[in-house]
Amino acid sequence: MLDSILKTTSRWPLARLHGGVRLVEPLMRATYRRKVVEDNLRQAFPDDDTAKLVREFYSGFCQAWVEVVRSLEIDVAELGERVTFEGAEALDEGNALLLMAHHGNLIWAITALAERLEAPVAIVYKPPHTPAVREHLLAIAARFGLTLVPVKDMRREFLKRRHERPVWTLVADQRPGGRDCQTVDFCGRKTAFFAGPDRLAKALKWPVYYLSCQRLDPGRYHCRIEKIADPPHDRGSIVERYVSKLQADVNRAPADWLWSHRRWRE
Repeated sequence: MLDSILKTTSRWPLARLHGGVRLVEPLMRATYRRKVVEDNLRQAFPDDDTAKLVREFYSGFCQAWVEVVRSLEIDVAELGERVTFEGAEALDEGNALLLMAHHGNLIWAITALAERLEAPVAIVYKPPHTPAVREHLLAIAARFGLTLVPVKDMRREFLKRRHERPVWTLVADQRPGGRDCQTVDFCGRKTAFFAGPDRLAKALKWPVYYLSCQRLDPGRYHCRIEKIADPPHDRGSIVERYVSKLQADVNRAPADWLWSHRRWRE
């Protein structure tokens, strides 16, 4: 059922999908993790208008979702016009580690980048639990030449693809599992982050970059790619540098981060 809906709506013009957001948004605001969103925003921005930030979050969240749905049919040239880049040429030679976050539109940013770069792009991800959503994302990735690698297969795929000069992408802002983590100040709280970027960068001896995705208007984003570490990685923490960049993005556009994620669990 859901897979048929995704395939059908992916053919709708983006303007129509964005128009439908006005109908879907109130329902999402009422039913989808409202308390988690409110609590996160209230604690991260205690001096701001929480109700306003909540409304802005759900608006942007719904916009990004319909854009992801449209990705299966959107014209490649149109996507290139809607997602612009600054500094992407630094990744053309591959052999680089790229750190991203759930800010702006992660899917559009990485698919547009994969279409743009000469080097192959692979992204490590946690497969969604819903089969139809998982298959939709795999279809989008195949369309844009992007390799999706489940976290559990990361080590094997790194070894398998080491001669391809890839750009390996990590979405590093989710709560880490197990003990492989590092605690950093983020949004006014001690926050655990996945320690993998430090270990990977040192093992691969590759430069590390950060991708910032900023929403300009509905369906339009600007991405900035900047280097945050060079080998040898023997000074400072790559995770701390990553979190500093992420914090700057969140401060600039508070509502555009994934506040529905249960990031802080007591």
